[in-house]
Amino acid sequence: MTLRQTLQNSIEGLKKDVANMADLALKNLRDSLLAFKTEDLELANKVIKVDDEVDMFEEEIAKQAIKIIWKEQPVASDLRLVTGILKLITDLERIGDHATDIAEMTLHLDKTRNLRVLPITTKMAEAVEFMVLESIKALVKVDEVKAKEVIAKDDEVDTLFQNLIDKMTSELKNDKIEANEAIYVLMVAKYFERVGDHAVNIAEWIIFMNQGTHKNTSLF
Repeated sequence: MTLRQTLQNSIEGLKKDVANMADLALKNLRDSLLAFKTEDLELANKVIKVDDEVDMFEEEIAKQAIKIIWKEQPVASDLRLVTGILKLITDLERIGDHATDIAEMTLHLDKTRNLRVLPITTKMAEAVEFMVLESIKALVKVDEVKAKEVIAKDDEVDTLFQNLIDKMTSELKNDKIEANEAIYVLMVAKYFERVGDHAVNIAEWIIFMNQGTHKNTSLF
C-alpha cells in the first residue's frame, strides 16, 4: 500500500467517526427537544446519561486527527480537511452539551406550560434542529453550498429568539406566566440559539475545507 493510499484510508476512517459523532449529537438534540415538547422526564434523563459518549468521540477523533497530521503529513486539501475536522468536533461536542442542558431544564419545568410561549420556542428549536442536520449533510460531502444555506438560516433563529423574549416580557407584565417558568424557558431557548451558532461554526469550517479561508481570513 502506498503512502497516499494509507493517508486516504486514515482520512476515510476519520470522516466515518466524525459522521457517527455528529449523528449521536443530533439524536441527543432531537431527544432533548422531544422531551421538552412532551414533558417526557424519562427521556430527558436518558439524554443526560448518554452525553459522555459524545465526549468520548471528541477525544478519540482529536487523537486520530493529530496522529494523521504527525504520521501522514497531509498537504493542501487533505490538511485542510483534517484541520477542519479537528476544529469542528468541538462544536459537535458543545451541541451534545447543550442537548443535556435542555434536558436538565426540562426536568425543572412544571407540567402546565404557557401555551402562548411554547409554540415560539418549539419553532425555534425545530429551525435549529434543521440547521444541525443540514450542517451534518454538508460535512459528509464537504458541500460548501449547503454550508452557506446553514449560515443563512441562523438569521431566522435569531429573529425567533428575539420574538420569544418580547412575548415573554409581555406575559410577565400581564402576570400570565410564572417567573420560574419564564426563566427556564428562556434558558432553554438560549441553549437552542447557541446550538444554532455551533451549526454555523461547523458550516464555516466546511467552507474552510474547500477554500482554506475561515471567516474571510485566509489560513491556507
